[in-house]
Amino acid sequence: MKKQILLTSWILLLLITGCQPKQDDSTSTPTPVSSTQAEATPEAGKSLAINPNILLDPAVTDDTDSLLVSSYVYEGLVRLDTSGNIQPALASSWIVSDDQLDYIFEIRSNAAFSDGTPITTDIIVDNFNRWFDPQSPLHGDGNYPTWLEKFIAFNGERDADDRAKSLVDGIQKVDINTVLIHLSRPVPEAEMLEYVAHPAFAILHPDSLSSSGYGTKDSDIISSGAYIVSSWDDSGLTLSPNPNYWNPVSESIEFVWK
Repeated sequence: MKKQILLTSWILLLLITGCQPKQDDSTSTPTPVSSTQAEATPEAGKSLAINPNILLDPAVTDDTDSLLVSSYVYEGLVRLDTSGNIQPALASSWIVSDDQLDYIFEIRSNAAFSDGTPITTDIIVDNFNRWFDPQSPLHGDGNYPTWLEKFIAFNGERDADDRAKSLVDGIQKVDINTVLIHLSRPVPEAEMLEYVAHPAFAILHPDSLSSSGYGTKDSDIISSGAYIVSSWDDSGLTLSPNPNYWNPVSESIEFVWK
C-alpha cells in the first residue's frame, strides 16, 4: 500500500514539474491506420481484396492482411491517424518522464469490449504480460514477432554482461485508471508511441485468449476497436460498427478474398 501511494505521488509530481499529459483533443471518428496498412485502406461502400488465410490474433502474426483487419477490430493504447500522427485510443492521455523511461497512460472510463466487458487496467496489464513475459498464463507458444522486432527480447533474457535485453522492464497498474510502462533504457517518445500504436499491441479479451485457436474463423472474436466481425464466410469478411466502442462509427467495411 505504501509503495502504491509513493508511485501515485511520483506521477503527480511529474504533472506539477512540467511533464504535462497529452490530452485527447480529437473529435472526429477514429480511422485505424498503421504502417502495415499503407494504401490498403478500404473506402466506405467499397471492398478490399485480402488473403483468406488471416489470423485475428495480431500479437502472434506478422501477416500484413491479418494485421490490417485486426487494426479495425482491435484497439491499443494509442493509434496512428491517416497522416501518421499519434492519437489517443484506449488511453485518453499520457505522460512521459523526462528520462524517457516511464510512459504513464490514463485509460478511458468508457472503454469496453464488444460484449460489454469494461477494458480495465488489469486487462491491459494482462495483455502486456502476455507479449512480454513467457511466464504469463496467456503467453502460450506464440512467437510474438512484432514484440521481438520492436522491444528485442522477452522478460528474463540477459545479454553477455547480464543486462536485460528487452527495452521493456515491466508494466504495472497504478490505479483503476492508470498504467505505467517502465523501460530498461530510454526510447524517444515519438518512437515509443509508434511502437505501441502497432496493431500487434492491441488489447484483446483475456477470456478469449485462454481458448485454443483464437483468431480463426470458428473462434468467438471479441472486439476492443471500432468494428466487430459480423460475417466471415467463403466469399469474404464483413466488419460492422461496434455499438460498445467509445467513439462509434457508422459505416461497415467489406473484405473479399483474393
